[in-house]
Amino acid sequence: MHKQPVGSGSAELVAVKYPNEGGYTPGDTWDLYVGKDNRVEQFVYHRGGPVKPSVVTATWAGYKKAGPLLISTDHRGTADGKPLRLFISDVSVKLTGSDAWINAQ
Repeated sequence: MHKQPVGSGSAELVAVKYPNEGGYTPGDTWDLYVGKDNRVEQFVYHRGGPVKPSVVTATWAGYKKAGPLLISTDHRGTADGKPLRLFISDVSVKLTGSDAWINAQ
């Protein structure tokens, strides 16, 4: 268990670091803070290259269910120390073999 970067809570830290060469995000590190319900609660992203932002810290909240998936729709925090909010709306999924879209609720 590790102290979360935002607030006073703690969660299991799962760190993912990509190699410095190749792949989609070379040198990037993602620190995911996973709660007791196995949902990501917060994350810290460290960019491996020179493109900004270098560090993003944000919460994962506003979970909605779309079929079998849980999707975090609200992320609040900072990007290189400046306020950040990423909000996702109108989420739907279409399961393999189905013609119907399922709206997240």
